[in-house]
Amino acid sequence: MDATKRIHHTLTMETSQVSLLSNAMTAYAKRRRALSGNLSNIDTPGYDRTSVEFEEELRDARDIKLGTDPSEVEADAVVEDRKPVLEEELMALSDTQMRTQHASRALSHHFNLLQTSITGRPN
Repeated sequence: MDATKRIHHTLTMETSQVSLLSNAMTAYAKRRRALSGNLSNIDTPGYDRTSVEFEEELRDARDIKLGTDPSEVEADAVVEDRKPVLEEELMALSDTQMRTQHASRALSHHFNLLQTSITGRPN
């Protein structure tokens, strides 16, 4: 593979990674909003729990048979046919916070490496 093709391949991979992480951050923001709604309506009669699916969609996209690029996966909000449970909502909120921090660190690391490769100086 010549240098131009290698650079194009690397940039395509990097763009795909940033796109995936960006979609993950968007999914986690949607999930936090849904969890907040669930918590505020926990005692509202007739309220059904809302969840946001992202990781399941990502797993499906990684299945070679589907042929979907993982960087194109977006979150889906689903209204479940059940009431929210306080303990479950709080655990999901904590899990979402950890996932957000992980994705944020990955994006920060990616852009720090990019800055170092452009400037030649570590951040």
